Amino acid sequence: MRIILSLVLFALSLQVFAHSSPNFLPKAWKIMGSLRPNNMALMMKNLSDLDIDVAGVDVRDNIIDVLLTDNDYKKLSTLGYSIEILEVKGVTKSPDEEYKNPEEIEQIVLDYYQRYPQLTERVSIGKSLEGRDIWALKISDNPNLDETQEPTILFNSMHHAREVMTPEVAIDIIDYLLSHYGQDAQVTDWVDKNQIWVIPMLNVDGNNKMWTSDRWWRKNTRGGYGVDINRNYPLNWKKCGGSSGSRWSQTYRGESAGSEPETQAMMKFVGQIKPVFNISYHAYSEIVIYPYGCNGERVARKEIVESIGKDIGTVLNYEAGTAWELLYSVDGGDIDWMYDAYEVIPYVIEVNSRKQGFQPDYNQWRDITVKRNRPGWMLLLDRLNASGVRGKINSNFKEARIDILSNGRKVHSYRVHSDGTYHIVLKPGSYDLNLVLDNSITSIKSITVSDSLERIEL
Repeated sequence: MRIILSLVLFALSLQVFAHSSPNFLPKAWKIMGSLRPNNMALMMKNLSDLDIDVAGVDVRDNIIDVLLTDNDYKKLSTLGYSIEILEVKGVTKSPDEEYKNPEEIEQIVLDYYQRYPQLTERVSIGKSLEGRDIWALKISDNPNLDETQEPTILFNSMHHAREVMTPEVAIDIIDYLLSHYGQDAQVTDWVDKNQIWVIPMLNVDGNNKMWTSDRWWRKNTRGGYGVDINRNYPLNWKKCGGSSGSRWSQTYRGESAGSEPETQAMMKFVGQIKPVFNISYHAYSEIVIYPYGCNGERVARKEIVESIGKDIGTVLNYEAGTAWELLYSVDGGDIDWMYDAYEVIPYVIEVNSRKQGFQPDYNQWRDITVKRNRPGWMLLLDRLNASGVRGKINSNFKEARIDILSNGRKVHSYRVHSDGTYHIVLKPGSYDLNLVLDNSITSIKSITVSDSLERIEL
């Protein structure tokens, strides 16, 4: 049976239309519910404050889905909500077995590596808490070389264990690029000109637990209670109420910033490959999220980060915005950290709608979902070699940055990577690039950026 719960806020009085009292739910069960609030932003904040597990949203129709335990049900019942339970469902049944577990993901990555040795490199980016490898696959015309002159892009899936559709999108990226290479000119160009990395499953332990004991499991498996990996990154950790300090919360941020081995593996890997763009795939809500996650905060490069995010939303027909605009404040998230630490332009894409949820029928929805999401990652592959500047500084320095000026106004201050490389995404136009080494301007270069990527040595 499917769980359908309708929650409607009443201003003055509590009205319960349930089949039985709020005490009827077994502790180990959860029910899926939907809220239709008058004020979505306020309701999302209230749910966050109450540590209610928000499953997903429908931004356009103003609906919030929640997963409720017995205690959650009691909380909402005593706060003035009218609750109508139409069906109840336990959490013991596994999702469609066509979805992939960690062992299957490992084998799939190995199979692609063996089938396409001239185009792929297989790397374990680190070990999970329980000792599983976290696998990444590189796709490139020279996969064994670190071609720093070429842009890098990263696609990753499954920070959250129950979001079983997200590895399917990652697998589709791998399969599409490899099977079309040499046959499709656009795909061949992407692979020849770029270094493409795909991590199909970050939260390998959590996904194993999802298959073996709790189909709604979200976090890793720390101490039996778990840490939400996507609230554990150092930037803005514990900053704005966008995570929880309670171990049993679905958004528990961990004992300290960057405490989890899965988080550490991703951080180390991003530092190694230095991607220009990133997409982190999640489910569900049909939205595109860009940094920053805390209420009211915007990135310095708003005109670039947000415009590309909205372009992705347009091609996917998804809503685009910050987490605090579309959902609620989020602190300790991966895209905020990537942007701040390595100048990555990163996005979260929440695939599937409320109709499909976390674990839709595989045969009905898998192919539809991955095909619908292709224009999003393809847009970023096109954007890698579009307007901007890329190069390497051939000087010794402790700190280096490039100040970008347009019509005499500084539009961004880009921190050069420790290996001297840089890739600055820009709109077409005229710019002055001021190279600043150890706080002293050492060169000024005037450039005109066209629709194609310019390669400039400073």
